Amino acid sequence: MRVSQSVIGQVKEGRMEQAIGMSSEAAKLVGRHGGEVRLFLATAAGEQVNTTLFSIEYESPEAMGRAFDAMSADAEVQALTLKLHDPASPTVLTSVSMVMELPIGHEPKAGRGSLLEVHVSRIVPGRAEEALSQAADVCAFVEANGAVNARLLQLTYAGMASGLTSLVWELENWQAQAHLGGAWFSDAGLALQARANTPDAPAMPVSSALYSDVPI
Repeated sequence: MRVSQSVIGQVKEGRMEQAIGMSSEAAKLVGRHGGEVRLFLATAAGEQVNTTLFSIEYESPEAMGRAFDAMSADAEVQALTLKLHDPASPTVLTSVSMVMELPIGHEPKAGRGSLLEVHVSRIVPGRAEEALSQAADVCAFVEANGAVNARLLQLTYAGMASGLTSLVWELENWQAQAHLGGAWFSDAGLALQARANTPDAPAMPVSSALYSDVPI
């Protein structure tokens, strides 16, 4: 079961280059303790404009625990943490969460893309089984139409967002994103949309966003 730490930051005006540079420095320091480190920049995300998503993903909770223990004893990592909280930092941290992949009976298609699509929902109490089944169908649909790494995640230790779920997948480029967008208006896509938008749907949408992968 893959898990990750997700750090969202608001980049100060005119400080994007510095923010990416600090993220690159952070990736080198935390990455030496394991995990896959990636940086995303909000591209189409409404009020989340100029936000970054810094993610460290591990193969299991145990792997995350070992890495976090090692980072707690790493003086360079601790010094970087202080820099991130300094008033002079180019980024203001707005959210730090734990994220866990939920088992939905769908094996994600391996791969990475330059775009990350994210759809956050809140599962209606008592409707988890239906929500997971619907999520599996969505993941299969988007991967059949060009997406990779489609998964359902749950936010934990995320403040007021704790318990929310997030459907995520990746796309090679904007042409692939446009192709998938068109597929949502095919018969199969419209049927999935209809299931998700009934008055008694098992999950209620909260937000959607597109992020661009930033090489670090």
